[in-house]
Amino acid sequence: MKLIEYKNSNSIELIIKHLNKRDSKDNFLIKENVTKIINNVSKKGDVAIIEYTFKFDKIKLKKSEIYFDLLKYNYKKNIDKNVLLSFKKAINNISKFHKKQLPKNIFQNEKNIKLISQWKPIDSVGLYIPGGNAFYPSSLIMNAVPAIIAGVKRIVCVTPPSKNINPYFCALLKELGINETYFVGGAQAIAALALGTKTIKPVNKIFGPGNAYVAEAKKQLFGNVGIDLIAGPSEIVVVANKNNHPSWVASDLIAQAEHDINSKSILITDNKEFAKKVLDQINLLKKLLTKKNIISKSLKNNGLIILVKNLNYASEIINTISPEHIHIHLKKHKNLFKNINNAGGIFLGEYSTEAFGDYIVGTNHVLPTSGAAKFSSGLGVLDFMKRNSVVEMNQKSFNLLSKDTQIMSDVEGLDGHKMSVKIRQKK
Repeated sequence: MKLIEYKNSNSIELIIKHLNKRDSKDNFLIKENVTKIINNVSKKGDVAIIEYTFKFDKIKLKKSEIYFDLLKYNYKKNIDKNVLLSFKKAINNISKFHKKQLPKNIFQNEKNIKLISQWKPIDSVGLYIPGGNAFYPSSLIMNAVPAIIAGVKRIVCVTPPSKNINPYFCALLKELGINETYFVGGAQAIAALALGTKTIKPVNKIFGPGNAYVAEAKKQLFGNVGIDLIAGPSEIVVVANKNNHPSWVASDLIAQAEHDINSKSILITDNKEFAKKVLDQINLLKKLLTKKNIISKSLKNNGLIILVKNLNYASEIINTISPEHIHIHLKKHKNLFKNINNAGGIFLGEYSTEAFGDYIVGTNHVLPTSGAAKFSSGLGVLDFMKRNSVVEMNQKSFNLLSKDTQIMSDVEGLDGHKMSVKIRQKK
């Protein structure tokens, strides 16, 4: 992990430079390839999906197999009831917390002018569940639960095909009541959801994380379809001092690093000796894990230790980075917490490990990355809803506002607007 000493505002530039390392050549190639995939799906529909499934997933898929028929899979015999109970507990906790997010309609009736701001669910949504041979059931829960609470009528799942279906994915589809799922992954899945094929009808908005191709497809198809956000590599900033447990801090940094070699794990501390102890613990703990190679590459390429004279500076660094996750280990965290404005998920105290947010505590693990926390929020019920306004007037309220409306229309040179009011005036 690279170490940067934070001395002044110039240090922020070094931090940002380290975190924003990108290969522009790779980005251009991804953009070019995704454009081709989208055009091909637009022209050939199901045929393109079958071709790309064989090319990228090495699976021969018939047209009739694009639709994932849950009844064909004998998944129940492979289910551990205790494991399923954990997932059900997660669904219950996430549902309970997300129900509190349901918005209220606003009604106003003054001077014979009735105004309503009303919320309605989006008609149809597509949920991209990454995986292939490694399904992530938690992604299904985090995306589906707020959609269900919002009242979305048509919820469509897409996931890369696999010869070995995760039985808990099947069980959760049943548990959540999702009966429209398709075997398609990558940019072609996003194109199918946005543009439609003979098998897959298009949706109004697409949700769910994916690789760089999925993110690029969402970016290119935005406008044809709504999207949740453009997901980047996972990120965490951990704030800790010499009074905290080095092994606990190390485990939190490792937990993000194991996602991807591009994940960003950052430690902010005011003690160089403590930072060294954390590094020692990382080297010990990662040896015990199955993804130790990914962890090593991630921390080597993107890991960062920021050494500050005073941890009060941490809020300035955090607000500039605007990370997906923050975990503040400090016992006295009140002042630091109140000064943090830009973050996806904030975890306070040594015991509030971010893994709880990923799975079961009740908040949503779909959060803004790559600095997007400056202007956006984590996934919630409102993302699956839209708001419209209603105006109802009578002759009295018409007369009350007609003159002012005509005056304003004149200022903007919109004669048609003025006429639509004037024509209603009684002579």
